Parts: sequence; structure tokens; C-alpha cells
Amino acid sequence: MKETARIQIRTSEDMKRRASQLFEDLGLDLGTAINMFLSQSLREGGLPFRSRLSEFDREMEESEASPVTHAGDVENMKDIIHHV
Repeated sequence: MKETARIQIRTSEDMKRRASQLFEDLGLDLGTAINMFLSQSLREGGLPFRSRLSEFDREMEESEASPVTHAGDVENMKDIIHHV
């Protein structure tokens, strides 16, 4: 038999109740679902889902990655804005 280890986590009663119900509806208990999450994380070498930033953070990252346009002077900037 495989040696087992205990993992303890803290979460809200509501989250535990809702997650337990969800997994029960899927035919799983909470422990099995958590083990599936851990196994999939190891297979993928990371989280088994896309971790997302807030909309503002994502837009800031995209903005910072965009090339910088140097207008030179006000008239050039007006031309750039007019042609966007």
C-alpha cells in the first residue's frame, strides 16, 4: 500500500460546502478532487488552468509590451492620433 500524507488547508465553510456539493454531483469526494488537481498540476508542470490577472493588470501588461511611438512635436502627434 502507498504511504499517504495528510494535507490540511483552511477555507470558508461556504466554499467547502459548495465545492463538496459540486464534486458529489460529479461522483467525487473532496479528497479525490483535490488529489486529481495535484496530479494534473504535476503532469502539466503548473496550474491545470489559466491563472488570470484582473482586466486592468492585463491591459497594463499589454500596453507596456506595445511599441512606443515618438511623435516629436504636437503637430506630429495630432497626425498620429488622426490616423489611428
